[in-house]
Amino acid sequence: MMSDAAARIDALERRVRELEDVRAIEGLVARYHALCDGGWSGPSHPNPEALADLWTDDGVYSINAARPPCRGRDEIREQFVRLQTSMPWILHTFTNSTVEVDGDAADGRFTGIAYYRRGGASHIVVGTYTGRFVRTAAGWRFASWVADLAHGSVLSPDADDPR
Repeated sequence: MMSDAAARIDALERRVRELEDVRAIEGLVARYHALCDGGWSGPSHPNPEALADLWTDDGVYSINAARPPCRGRDEIREQFVRLQTSMPWILHTFTNSTVEVDGDAADGRFTGIAYYRRGGASHIVVGTYTGRFVRTAAGWRFASWVADLAHGSVLSPDADDPR
């Protein structure tokens, strides 16, 4: 039988590990956003390989409900290559994170805001990202990352647009 002191230490170690896991997952999400952002001092999505490496080998990535999700690191990497030209300037923020860890897997939900330029116009989109995360030998990785964009607006139209 475990002593009271040993039980308290065991409980504290579990709580600390869970807090460290939550923080590591939030760090993974922050790294994803930081690796996507750019356009002011270099291209957006400048390192598609590093971005794809944030996923498990069979990971799923979906940021546009009108298109099929990307499956596997190769498709995910190619999506980031496409985004370099389709969204050459982008800045993400995330907030209101909730992460539930269950051993070597976790689920999370994050409110996301992205500002981007496309075709000379400035846009904003808001919504939620829902993730499934897996602990790997390399640390926490996305098993899936799905954006559900609730709202988007044009902040400033293209100067060449006659509207």
